[in-house]
Amino acid sequence: MSRLRTVVVEDEPLAREMVRSLLARDREVEVVGEAADGASGLELIRKLRPDLAFLDVEMPEMTGIEIVKALDRSQRPAVVFITAYSEFATDAFDIEALDYVVKPFSDKRFFDALERVKARLKEHRLSELLQRAAGEATAASDGLGTDGQDDNGYRRTIPVRSHGRSRLLRVGELLWIESADYYSRLHTARGSHLIRTSLATLEKRLDPRHFLRIHRGAIVSIDEVVAIEHLPKGAQIVVLSDGTRCRVSRSRRSVVDSVLLPSLG
Repeated sequence: MSRLRTVVVEDEPLAREMVRSLLARDREVEVVGEAADGASGLELIRKLRPDLAFLDVEMPEMTGIEIVKALDRSQRPAVVFITAYSEFATDAFDIEALDYVVKPFSDKRFFDALERVKARLKEHRLSELLQRAAGEATAASDGLGTDGQDDNGYRRTIPVRSHGRSRLLRVGELLWIESADYYSRLHTARGSHLIRTSLATLEKRLDPRHFLRIHRGAIVSIDEVVAIEHLPKGAQIVVLSDGTRCRVSRSRRSVVDSVLLPSLG
């Protein structure tokens, strides 16, 4: 993977220097620009088209959230928000930020966020490569076939490739499934698998008694949900057995409550 072209937009000089110095420790990251206010940050992102942006939320002239909303989707980098106020987490999730860190934060918290972002960007780039390589074949088939179904047509197994070999993954192993454009990332306790099947197709092929779509980009195994976290402004996070935290979209909160709350007590 080429180095991640990164910008830092932060109005506090000491905080901006700290973020820059932390990023300098990672050889996969290249800081290509900085800004000290929101308006300058917006212009910088439009000019440089970085892969990643660390944005302060509260800044003069324009907040970090307003910066992202002002950008066309094609211009938006991956975003990590930096904020002194945890209540901004809801707004950060609503505009699909990959993470947010609350000041004052430890080096570990910062690098945990950075590693998550790098992993997501690597998966996104891989899915783009696979999409281009697959061409029109992607539209011609959902990639699942007709074997491995139960009597109702729902999947019992899903074909995946692992270490150069094909195998059948039991759906009972799934923790959650993440959208990756026209592909899907299957997450299990033993690792993840990228398959050439859209999340919309998988939603139709999985038993709704055991799987629930909680966001346009995520399906979770109902059996693996251990808690629902309630954030300010009514936002919700589903917590899975391995500690994964998945955001619930506004449009699906009532469905999530009706399906998951009875089993959680």
